[in-house]
Amino acid sequence: MKKIYFYIISFLLTACSEDSPKFSVSRDKSLFDTGIYDSDSVNNANEQEITNDIYDAALPQVGIMSSLIRDELILEHISCTDVEVSSSCWDGVKTSKYCKWDQMFTRYENGWTGADATYSVPLSDGRVLWMFGDTFIGTVNKDRTRNQSKMINNTFVITDENEFVTLYGGTRTNPKALVVPNETDDWYWPFDATVYNGELQMLLAHMQRVGEGMWGFAYKQVDLAIFSLPDLTLKSLTMKIPSSEISYGSTLMEDKDYTYIYGITTVGYNKYAHVARASGGDLRAVWEFYNGSEWVLEPSNYRIHDGVSDQFSVFKKNGKYYLLTHQIIFGKEIQLFESDFPIGPWHGKKTVYCTPETGGDVFTYNSFVHPELSMNDELIISYNINSFDFWSLFDNADLYRPKFIKVENWQ
Repeated sequence: MKKIYFYIISFLLTACSEDSPKFSVSRDKSLFDTGIYDSDSVNNANEQEITNDIYDAALPQVGIMSSLIRDELILEHISCTDVEVSSSCWDGVKTSKYCKWDQMFTRYENGWTGADATYSVPLSDGRVLWMFGDTFIGTVNKDRTRNQSKMINNTFVITDENEFVTLYGGTRTNPKALVVPNETDDWYWPFDATVYNGELQMLLAHMQRVGEGMWGFAYKQVDLAIFSLPDLTLKSLTMKIPSSEISYGSTLMEDKDYTYIYGITTVGYNKYAHVARASGGDLRAVWEFYNGSEWVLEPSNYRIHDGVSDQFSVFKKNGKYYLLTHQIIFGKEIQLFESDFPIGPWHGKKTVYCTPETGGDVFTYNSFVHPELSMNDELIISYNINSFDFWSLFDNADLYRPKFIKVENWQ
């Protein structure tokens, strides 16, 4: 029951009421799935291999990587057409349902069947690494139910043109989160990540139970995980920011001299954005925090924007900076702002889409721009869909998943 509370209160579940995209996968079992019950693909790395090579001995190690389960699907591609949609909810942009990635994340049979967060990072070999929060692992039945699924707190998915590889921990019959804290009752939800010096640097929201009932959990701190590439072995996992107030890592933005780290605080029904930066793009470096007039060495309460989602995007295009966020309090608008600086001020609010699924038990949240997928000045945007009726997520595998749109003429 604990997980039900997490998803409803923190906006971290997903649901979808549209028809399933027509994406096919190979029905040849030797190609479709290396075997959800095939133990030969389990990498039983030992804890010594996982925990060596800590970069800064002064920082406490805060967790480990589970023994790795690797589920691989070989995908058969079929042509599809993006469907342009129109509404009085937005104007001045051309918005289409983006079928390629909608199809990619429409799952059949075994393995990853749905998740939220939907962070993405391009890898040097052309693959895309996706970092998901609470994830269903299990079986999708012919009637599209997934009543044999289990939900775990974090997973990786790696995609290219014809593969869909899921990484998680535990065993196939008892899956576990890929990355786990030392504390038994704590857990990780993913934040954003970047590639630096041939390694993946990923921020994690370290969550803890602080009381009973649906409100009894909170941020504890922000941790930093370093993974080797291309094999994604965890090299170190350390505490980065011992702050339970500002959840730095909601989004990262790589610029010329710095990587900017954006986080949020929640005050009443509103959420406010804050910003830090790491020199040279290395998240292990000492962070600076913007206090409204200068960069300082301690986290600042200065707010660079309000009305942001728990997870949002900041990106740079043609010399300008853009902030994209989902309308808070279960709204349906995906909103875009611009600025001349990575710290704001943010202005020129533009609504680029209104999620048609929102209504009744269904809500949408946490929109992201995926620059590595966005070509020819378009924006590829994902958003998460969820339902307040938790049990409906087991009844329909087309619920609780990311959906994708393509936005053109947005500048």
